[in-house]
Amino acid sequence: MVQFAEGCLWEQLTPQRPVSPALIGERSADVCIIGAGFTGLSAALRLLEGGKSVCVVEAHQVGHGGSGRNVGLVNAGTWVAPDELDKVLGSVEASRLNSALGAAPALVFSTIDKYRIECQDTRTGNLHMAHNAKGLA
Repeated sequence: MVQFAEGCLWEQLTPQRPVSPALIGERSADVCIIGAGFTGLSAALRLLEGGKSVCVVEAHQVGHGGSGRNVGLVNAGTWVAPDELDKVLGSVEASRLNSALGAAPALVFSTIDKYRIECQDTRTGNLHMAHNAKGLA
């Protein structure tokens, strides 16, 4: 486990994660996923649901990287305003991205429910604030 300069609140509040054995010898799977963070595990889960065999390889622990060092919010957006995405991606791709982002929280919570994941989730909505009209747009 990584040693932080100061104590990490998340590590103090959560139970110790199980240590997985090192990969020794050969394994065969339809898909090998490198990284057991949110993205890697989500991809593995979707592939398993689709009938594929999956091997997830992680150098440290599940959630070791960015997935284990965030504020734990589930939200439907980016730091870039939707109209700015149009300028960068074009209207078709921006619309596809915004639709995917809008559906993401429901997907997260339905996965939590389906697999009875114990994660202290809360579903209290979002609060978007701005200090001027431009920030609200």
